Amino acid sequence: MYENNDGRVFGRHLDNQVEKALKDAKTKRNGQNDQMGGKENIINDAVRTPDGQSNKGCPQKVLEYQQEIYEFLNQREQESYGFQLSINERKINETMRNTIIRFAIKQAKLYNMKSETLFQTVDLIDQAIQHLNPEAEKMELIAITCLFIATKYEEIYPPPLDALLRGTKLRVREVIEMEKLILYKLNFNVTSNNTLIWLQLIGELLGCNKRFMDLINQRSMYLAELSLSNDRFLSMKKSTIALTIFVAVEMQLGYQKTQFQWDRLSQHLKPSKDSKPLKLFAYCLKK
Repeated sequence: MYENNDGRVFGRHLDNQVEKALKDAKTKRNGQNDQMGGKENIINDAVRTPDGQSNKGCPQKVLEYQQEIYEFLNQREQESYGFQLSINERKINETMRNTIIRFAIKQAKLYNMKSETLFQTVDLIDQAIQHLNPEAEKMELIAITCLFIATKYEEIYPPPLDALLRGTKLRVREVIEMEKLILYKLNFNVTSNNTLIWLQLIGELLGCNKRFMDLINQRSMYLAELSLSNDRFLSMKKSTIALTIFVAVEMQLGYQKTQFQWDRLSQHLKPSKDSKPLKLFAYCLKK
């Protein structure tokens, strides 16, 4: 006897009821997927280039939102430009700052971190210098702490703090306390309009000769990393640095190889070829 008078299910009838419930749930779930198919396709289309390559890892490359992101970042940069770092008013000098930036670059490469993590780290270091005005002996602690914050923000699998402290005399407690202080000073806002963000966005807006895309990206990233540890670029807008990099690459490779469409930039003008930063970038590419 498999079923009693109260309607409760036992034995083989219970197995049948479970199987039926699972089938109904699966059918319902598939139905929901079908209903959402239109929206899902729109999203997938939005994060792909005309060549069919996925852009999910970089919002700046999403074709549907590029112009809106471009205008928003430009407005935010204009509003915050008055707060650019001035080393002359700080307790550390350019040499100290550049040394600690090179240390951060070395650490980022040692742990094979993303480029986004490196640029985020440098931006956090500069903000920490601006808000804390630290003594020179605190710079190593600040660099490690900013790297620690950036890895948690950008990396899928950030290295443990103990690993970042290898080769230093710093303790975990010191980094945690400095992290609290930096985040408090930044009002817990660690979003960054760094050079890499602008490089990705402007690069997508300009377009390029697809045959030489890898070469263009390689040279652009090389110059962008050089700008991190050079104090000449501290007073420049990050968007201007990115624009200058593309002009330098265009000068070296020629228009036929780059094919940048400068008229697509509604918020910026092409930098002058007489600017000192451009001459510096051009010199670096010749070496």
